[in-house]
Amino acid sequence: MRRLPALAALCALSIAPLGCGFASYEARLQATERRIKDEMTINATLAGPMQGAFAENDIYFRAPQGLEQVGQFQLIPLNPGFFEAENSFITPGAGDQLSTGPYQVHALARRDSQEPEQGQEQPEQPPVPRGDFRADVLDVLKVVYGDEVTSAPLEQVSKTIWPRSEPARSLSFERATLTDRNQQLIHIYFYTEESGDATYNAALIWEFPGGEPPTSGANPVDLTLGTFAVGQRAIARFSGRPDSPGGGGTGDAGASAIAF
Repeated sequence: MRRLPALAALCALSIAPLGCGFASYEARLQATERRIKDEMTINATLAGPMQGAFAENDIYFRAPQGLEQVGQFQLIPLNPGFFEAENSFITPGAGDQLSTGPYQVHALARRDSQEPEQGQEQPEQPPVPRGDFRADVLDVLKVVYGDEVTSAPLEQVSKTIWPRSEPARSLSFERATLTDRNQQLIHIYFYTEESGDATYNAALIWEFPGGEPPTSGANPVDLTLGTFAVGQRAIARFSGRPDSPGGGGTGDAGASAIAF
């Protein structure tokens, strides 16, 4: 009879690890379910990732569904080679007219690689002379919105990375805010990140004709910004893998955005 307490204790010790393993399994299962739900929300709200120059330069960008892709930067003609990737997404049928939709977005992106090492093949054509990215973008937007764009107030804003994770991770942007001649609210999100041997810069220019951005729930603006990625994170997203934990976000990963 003395053996019964000992056997009971042994059974308890044997079952305990199983309980821990089950709890870990449950946690992983719940995380997977949350990710699947987030992916469904993303795919129901955003168009697929941009291909062409965006994908070729490891820039992952998804615009909201329901917008018409122009195929180039629509606001004004740009000098060839000034940006690696450009595009505009506008209200269908708006053309050059003022939009009546809730928002439009224009994207400009640049990838600056390190100088080739000695012995590496040099490019056939010399690179186009380019200045500071933010200054170049503002020079473009001055033509569109007026000189006041250069004095628009800037603030640091964080956007949750989607699909979401535990602990939460976020991307840091610098946002300029102004109202243009047509009383549109303009938000310009600047982003920069170093990844591999390249420095990436992007400007995502949002126009809100009604004067207000969407604010409810997982809105298209936050999802577009929260899924934005460059470099190694973009490569992971294009291949369908989760973001690698080493870069591009704040929180669980290290901060990557640099204030302009």
